[in-house]
Amino acid sequence: MATCIVVTIKAIDPESAATYELKDSDLEKIKLIDYDDETPATELSGSWSYSATENEFDHALPISRKEPQTDLSLADGDPQRKRYWVTTTKMENKRIGASIKQPDGTVVHTASAGFDSKVTVRSIDPVKYTRDDLNLEREDTADGNFYSPNYHWYWDQDNYYLTSTIHDFRKVELYGYEGGTDPYLKYSTGFISVHEPCNIFYYWPMGSKETLTVGKGLMTTEITINQRPNAMCCTRMRFEGANPWKEHHWWEGKFTIYDKFGNSGIFLMGYDEDRNQLQILTKGYEG
Repeated sequence: MATCIVVTIKAIDPESAATYELKDSDLEKIKLIDYDDETPATELSGSWSYSATENEFDHALPISRKEPQTDLSLADGDPQRKRYWVTTTKMENKRIGASIKQPDGTVVHTASAGFDSKVTVRSIDPVKYTRDDLNLEREDTADGNFYSPNYHWYWDQDNYYLTSTIHDFRKVELYGYEGGTDPYLKYSTGFISVHEPCNIFYYWPMGSKETLTVGKGLMTTEITINQRPNAMCCTRMRFEGANPWKEHHWWEGKFTIYDKFGNSGIFLMGYDEDRNQLQILTKGYEG
């Protein structure tokens, strides 16, 4: 989550006192400053940062019911505007001003008597997701048969959907999975196949509904994932009829999941005692 700060500015020619329009390159020179810093015009830094680029998260809390006013359109004679998005890792109130360097090299800032102006930003504690804030729903998604000259196999797909009890989930970052050369095992976090049947577990980037091919060797099939919005999709694939691997292995299966405001939690993939159902853990699966 970020808050939007809009800086308004009107440029005046010191000789003619006429207003003129700044170029975009001039507006890029506007900086946000710590209004209360002992050194005037000190740029916002440290635990506070800002960017002209908006991130992918929402910026209005449910209790506020207002979206930030971000329209930068101008009528003739209006001051020009520069928009910044501000974030912080520190819980405090911060008074923020702005500065700009003039063509003669002089820095003008709003913490001075001549141009006194500021906004006060109040940061709030982020949500730190725990397992108590998660719902994991298993779905009996699909099943089927497939054949080769020598074998008849059966497959079964269970999708799992991880959702939040607080705010809708927006995105997930995955790390600690099979990312090798076999495209049908990409995003797999474990396969268990010492004894038939064989199970492969996957987790997927959040996105729109998608059809892809999963499995290993001759045992592959098309499946559908990401059928539900605001949910992380995981899949357990079960293969019966042959054992093509005669081994088992699992990866860390770690992921960071973010809600629509950018709050996050870090979790790992795990499995039940029979290694047939998926679980969400806060520490690594030990087998």
